[in-house]
Amino acid sequence: MNRRGRRLIAAIAGVVTLLFVGRWAAGLLADRWWAAQISPAAVDFLTDWHVLRVTLDLAGFLLASAWFIGHLFIVYRAVGSVQIRRNVANLEFREALTPGVLLAVAVGCGALLGLLVGTGGATRWQAVALAWQGVSYGLTDPLLRHDAGLYLAQLPAWRLAHGFALLLVVFALGVVFGLYALVGAVRWLEGRPAINDHARAHLGWLLTALALSLVWGYVLEPYEMVAGLEGPVDLSAWNATTLVSPLLVGVGLATAGLSAAWALRPRHALAAAGWIVLSLASLIGHWLVPPAMGGEGESPATAATAIDRLNRMAYGLEALVEGQYSPTGPPAPPKVVSLWNAEMIGHVAAADSNEVLAIDPAILQVRGTPRPVWLAVRAAPNGRTSVTVIADDRVGAAGQPLFYSAGDTLPRPDRGEYLELGADALRPNAPPYRIETADRRGVQLGGWARRLMIAWALQAGRLLRELPPQTRVDWRLSPAERLKSLAPFARWGEPVPRIINRGLVWVVDGYLAPRTFPLSARLHWRRREIGAFEAGFLATVDASTGATRIYLRPRVTGLAAAWAVASGGLVEPASAIPEAVHQAAPYPLELFRIQASYLEQQDPRPGSLGGAPGSRAAELPATDLGWSADSAGPVRVAVYERANERRLGALLSGTVTGGAQQLRMFRFDSATALQSRTALENRWSHFATYDALGDSIREDGGKLESGPIRLNLSRGGPVAYQSHFARGPRDAVFLAWVSLAGTGDRLGAGRSVGEAWNNMLGTSVPAIAGSAQATRLDEARRWVERADSALRLGDWTAFGQAWRSLRGALGLPAGALER
Repeated sequence: MNRRGRRLIAAIAGVVTLLFVGRWAAGLLADRWWAAQISPAAVDFLTDWHVLRVTLDLAGFLLASAWFIGHLFIVYRAVGSVQIRRNVANLEFREALTPGVLLAVAVGCGALLGLLVGTGGATRWQAVALAWQGVSYGLTDPLLRHDAGLYLAQLPAWRLAHGFALLLVVFALGVVFGLYALVGAVRWLEGRPAINDHARAHLGWLLTALALSLVWGYVLEPYEMVAGLEGPVDLSAWNATTLVSPLLVGVGLATAGLSAAWALRPRHALAAAGWIVLSLASLIGHWLVPPAMGGEGESPATAATAIDRLNRMAYGLEALVEGQYSPTGPPAPPKVVSLWNAEMIGHVAAADSNEVLAIDPAILQVRGTPRPVWLAVRAAPNGRTSVTVIADDRVGAAGQPLFYSAGDTLPRPDRGEYLELGADALRPNAPPYRIETADRRGVQLGGWARRLMIAWALQAGRLLRELPPQTRVDWRLSPAERLKSLAPFARWGEPVPRIINRGLVWVVDGYLAPRTFPLSARLHWRRREIGAFEAGFLATVDASTGATRIYLRPRVTGLAAAWAVASGGLVEPASAIPEAVHQAAPYPLELFRIQASYLEQQDPRPGSLGGAPGSRAAELPATDLGWSADSAGPVRVAVYERANERRLGALLSGTVTGGAQQLRMFRFDSATALQSRTALENRWSHFATYDALGDSIREDGGKLESGPIRLNLSRGGPVAYQSHFARGPRDAVFLAWVSLAGTGDRLGAGRSVGEAWNNMLGTSVPAIAGSAQATRLDEARRWVERADSALRLGDWTAFGQAWRSLRGALGLPAGALER
């Protein structure tokens, strides 16, 4: 290679290095400037995060490069010369490469292999950081007697190091063997393999390293089994592992010794025998011994109570309260009902061509009184964000939704926005970045060097154009993206809107889902298998100011507590959570679904949560919601059904009281169990009034749609009810019908929950919406309300008009009441 070629290679390497270092520096500086808006702890954490990631990549690259360069240098020393073919003037001749060129090729190839094999450690930064920090649960596994935290912190790091070492050894062994075969140091001679002393010594020491790497893996096998990486742990599998693992360790060490001896002396038969024995021992130990020791799944590896305790810790079920449901009073309708659902609220909120960004049930404080509502965050075509608040426990006289406006004590049928936030609010589906010319939030662009770094990090060429001097840029405007970038060690749920201190605040749950946990059941979440699940963090993002705070949830220990310490103050303690956030935060949705799924798998007595057989391995069960009797907040609900009996078996409810999560399971006996939801729907649909209602709505150009069946537990017994909605041709939505069921297989229906309850008791007959009777009663009700309002105001003229109209609505002739 001539001087020009070497300069070209050096220039290319320099440019690649400059691009790599520049991109890393741009990302680091941009994150520091962005995090400075949040807190100093955020700046420190993101700086440490960037440094750790680049250190892992750099260390892996240097270690792998040194490993491969060293082995290639050993091969280089065994090669006397290498010749290449050249053609000059139609003449072919061979030219020997100089030792300097061979050495440069060895170093270049070793560095390239190091780049391919050694990089990628940055993606495993969590395992390294967690192993350094350590995790403690204060609970030991009954098999190996280690704290449960070892399997979440140290074991993943051990496996990561073992995998990296094994990869280096296997890759180097393959490359070195191929090179020796290429130069003739390893060849087939007279029907038998032949190898020279230099190649034998080199390959022998590599085989020794391979055997030691396998021994490392055999030592880890019992830990991996207890951690759940090899499936459920039964007694036969555990006995087989405890028997086979030490034997394989011994055979592996003997094989390493024989390989080292072969590297020193040409004892080919002994080395081959060692590897044959190791291969057979591994095959027999892993595939033949476990079935021979009693089969799979016959009995648990330890006491069922110990396994249950570990499972409850893994999935946050320590505080689960289970009991039989028993009515303690006379039958009564639900105190607080939930008439609407997310789908219907979406239709209501999507009017005026607005994009619906988020919908969630919440409690709205109206002059100190809690009101159950639905919050719908919408974005207008011009980007302005607003919040619509719709009452959930009541509707208008004609079944129309009722809206709350700021300052109102009662909801009204007139649509109005509760909050107007403008176009610069943080929200889902926000643009990647926003340029601010006013003195608002964001990072000031400053000079060209700073602007170049930010533009490079954001890949935003627009920032390099001519802009006003005080221009600022803000990015990560979506709450989920903001938290993912700020605290990448957690998996963040969907942001839910809440009204806190008269402003819109996004509340987000942060989850941790490790794959390893001792003796725990395996579940699936977000398309991967998990062994534990924690809702350890609670974050808030102010939609107006962008202020972002992350808290550790109350009574959380173990993995989440370890990350809180490792974050260096980024995660604030539970004591720092404001009381308003405590009251607004719902029970973590995905935690509740995981818990419901676990209980379904572990105890078949209450029944199933529905869904096709085997579907639970791919997706979590759907859950519903209700309201507590005191309107303190929404209640997560999961209903279990006994399919063979077509009855409800149990109800799981999750609530948050005073910041503490409460999980209860109520089991139903034959006296209190209602019919299954499918059976109730079939019976309700056979009501004559239900068919007439559907026909009436279809005649008007609309359609009848049903909401979910909701279950309410009161002192008088369980009550199931279902809302039915009329959707008009212009997508107008009205509550048209309510079906209701109580104990004793009693059914009722009506235009409201109260009317359906009276119908179930046999004290009234439901009136069909749109019928003459219903229309007359609706009109009479409206005139009574107007007369009452006029009477309170002392407006006797308006009262007289309303009174005459009321008599006309009731079909009474003039003077009939006087007689």
